[in-house]
Amino acid sequence: MKPTRITVLVLLAAAAGSVSYLLTSNFYNDIPPLPLLGPIFLVLLAAAEAYTASTTAARLAGRPRTQPIHPLTVARIAVLAKATSPVAAIAAGAYAGVLAYVAQLEGPHASADLRAAIAGVVASVLLAIAALAMERVCRVKEPPPDDR
Repeated sequence: MKPTRITVLVLLAAAAGSVSYLLTSNFYNDIPPLPLLGPIFLVLLAAAEAYTASTTAARLAGRPRTQPIHPLTVARIAVLAKATSPVAAIAAGAYAGVLAYVAQLEGPHASADLRAAIAGVVASVLLAIAALAMERVCRVKEPPPDDR
């Protein structure tokens, strides 16, 4: 399994942002206000993944007061990280597309959506960073060179 490339995540975010901007500009008056529950959930997920990354790193390093971690568990954590980072990039792009449109508008509905879109972008970026950190922790270390 190869590491996730940042360029792929940026392209996913750009594509999702473009689609989100087009949909928002055409249907903004027909959609309900953006809820703040989505960004809150993304922040909680980012915190959980950051915590998992730190504990996995400690267990892999064999730090005191930690138990060894099973290799299959590390593989599962890596797969979770590989799946989370594109989803976070798509969410960041989608919120950014809404943000780009709503920033041009005025009124209480647009103001509430502006706050929710900013929170969504920030939360999605935090989730992507946590997922990339978790993926990095799970990488297989290169063996030391042989002294022969």
